[in-house]
Amino acid sequence: MRTMRRIALYAALPLVLLLAAGYGWYRMSDTGRQWRYEDRLATYCEGLLPVAESAALTSYSIDPGLPGDSTGGTDHDRWNVCGVADTRLMVALIPYDAIRNPHVSGAPLSRLRVGSSGHLPVAIGGGWQGHTDFRDTGIVLDCTNRPASLVVSVSADESHENARETRQIARLATVTAERAAERWSCKAPHGAGVPPIPLPSEFPARGNSSGTCAGVPVPGDDSVDWHRETTAAGTALLEICALGETKARNEELYWFEASFGPYAQSLRTSDDETSGYHDDAGADRHSAWASAECGTGPRALFAVNDTEYAAPTRGYLRTALRAFAERAAQRHGCTDLKLPS
Repeated sequence: MRTMRRIALYAALPLVLLLAAGYGWYRMSDTGRQWRYEDRLATYCEGLLPVAESAALTSYSIDPGLPGDSTGGTDHDRWNVCGVADTRLMVALIPYDAIRNPHVSGAPLSRLRVGSSGHLPVAIGGGWQGHTDFRDTGIVLDCTNRPASLVVSVSADESHENARETRQIARLATVTAERAAERWSCKAPHGAGVPPIPLPSEFPARGNSSGTCAGVPVPGDDSVDWHRETTAAGTALLEICALGETKARNEELYWFEASFGPYAQSLRTSDDETSGYHDDAGADRHSAWASAECGTGPRALFAVNDTEYAAPTRGYLRTALRAFAERAAQRHGCTDLKLPS
């Protein structure tokens, strides 16, 4: 009997050593690191994140590369928020008639507020309906089989404000959108790859405009010296035109913004009860807004706001808004443009 135990011990010892070596390899090797990462992604954020595109940001790190995720909603308005390295990624299915509930933590529309970047939004390109301002990146797929938009939004910080990392984030957003569309039964046309996204010039332009400021009149008091604008590609979900001056403090005077799809919804469902964006068109002392039908989705919003440095002549905001909104609506194939009276 003692001999049999010795034989069993000698037979088991190599197996134990083999298992220990295998576990050590799994824990320490680059291949094992990748396998552990893939195992974690299978259940992290409902398995919506692609391996290669997320690893470009996390370097196959689980901790701190995948710091946590959360989910909410139902099959009709579901959402996920996932940490990916030092960015936050949201995947959401937003119905066209969605109304934001401020009491629901992580409500998707509230996460589409942007504006922390010093860069204006530019189109992603590649046939995608999306934009980036080099901190916040958004991709939208309009579902053809249900009245909803599938949105992927990635929020980064200034450390990613360069062309290479912004393109990596855009790739993560587009591939995640494809995976979510398949998983959540959203039939929608996709783009094809993400081309290079060059950083726009930091310097305001003088002279004639060729982008979203094209055709926008300036006040007759010669106060406007420069403009900054989104390249008018027609596929960005946010488009901006800013008019400014250099005579006093080099400040912006007028800010024009076109918002489409869920980004227009986020403005209409603002917590601010005094927001006139709940109406299709209107104007007050410092702003004017219009709206239009852009396909089967939510109405687009076009707005102009002056700043404390502006002294608009009577009627200028309405006149300038009309020019801005008409051109933006035409670029996006919108109809039923409603302007303030």
